[in-house]
Amino acid sequence: MSDIEAKIRAKARDLWLAEGQPEGRADQHWLEAEALVRAEAEAKPKAARKPRAAAAKKEPAKAAAPVAKKPAAKKESAKKPTLKVVSG
Repeated sequence: MSDIEAKIRAKARDLWLAEGQPEGRADQHWLEAEALVRAEAEAKPKAARKPRAAAAKKEPAKAAAPVAKKPAAKKESAKKPTLKVVSG
């Protein structure tokens, strides 16, 4: 079952329940639900429904020129004296 069909089915059931569960009106409920679901889908902003392929057609971001890094200055590392444990 497609996503839109599931939405239509749920909306038709809601309409059926709201009318007191009458018998013999399934077709009317389905058609009314279908119209409501399609109207809701069309009312969504177009940016939200933008296809992914169109989004991929955008110009790629221009790469920034590499920035030269300054050479790291050599630091004199002061070695910490190590302690030796002598057991006696």
